[in-house]
Amino acid sequence: MKKIFTLISMALVAMSVNAQNSETYQPYENGALKAEYTSATPDANGNLVVDIQASTNMKLTVISSKDPDDSAKPNLDNTNWDSWKDAKFSYDAGPNDLQSGAVFPTLRGSGIPAISFVGKQSFKDGLPQGKYHPNYNDGIDGGPNGWNYYNPESPAVPFSGLYYKFTPSASGKLKVGLWVNKGTRYTYVISEASDNSVANVPYTVEGYINGQNIEEGGSNKKKFLSKEEIAALSPTPYLIGAGNQASWVYVIFDVEKGKSYYCFNHSSQAGFWGYEFTVTTGINSVKAAEADANAPIFNLAGQKADKSQKGILIQNGKKFVNK
Repeated sequence: MKKIFTLISMALVAMSVNAQNSETYQPYENGALKAEYTSATPDANGNLVVDIQASTNMKLTVISSKDPDDSAKPNLDNTNWDSWKDAKFSYDAGPNDLQSGAVFPTLRGSGIPAISFVGKQSFKDGLPQGKYHPNYNDGIDGGPNGWNYYNPESPAVPFSGLYYKFTPSASGKLKVGLWVNKGTRYTYVISEASDNSVANVPYTVEGYINGQNIEEGGSNKKKFLSKEEIAALSPTPYLIGAGNQASWVYVIFDVEKGKSYYCFNHSSQAGFWGYEFTVTTGINSVKAAEADANAPIFNLAGQKADKSQKGILIQNGKKFVNK
């Protein structure tokens, strides 16, 4: 009887685990930026903020704010910053530059992501002028350009500058397309939970790095590099590739529902050319196995039979009476 029960249980169900579906988004359409970018206006703090449901399971927020140069008070709350300086595609590689004619039109904003800002009052003839500018000293009280860069040793969400925020409504894997203008620029991904805790997020990278070429059709074109190949070219954490070279890559990391994720460069503007989000539902689906007309037939004793035999028989895990 054990044989019968085994055959029945094998035929009854087929399990499908972790069903998946992917969704994509790009900030441009038909060679032009989408309306949510071209119609963006500065908020009360002078930041351009594009906040959209970019795809079914992903909310996207793009923040862009020009670096401060002068203010009537210390610019600690980012008041009166100008809007981004170049809300358009800033790079189009063209079919002759990248392998297989790939192009990367890129959304660019302005502002170096900063976790804090220090203003310094202007003086004339020893008298305060009531105006402040970024603190241009040796970094003791605010950094060489008046703002403090992100520090992975004590992570904090940037309060200004250019960064991209992703808030998924489901868990999965996110591939963010970035243009990084120099290989000496650190690229960070951080998460922010509902309790406001912030953490560094590990990521892998695949794509193109300037100078890494392959010969194709008698000419050199950029080679698509795997995550292993890029890791081998990246001796320092958070640096993509080696040397002072630009890159056009996917930054890939896992995301959890209930958290937000920020992508940005350490001291420069990262261009954004879209994302691919693969949702992992984690739900098991159960379906009955399809009946096979040619499946073996057994009697109640577990012995093989054929359709000429009378009585109660079993096929495809189901009993039937053959008269």
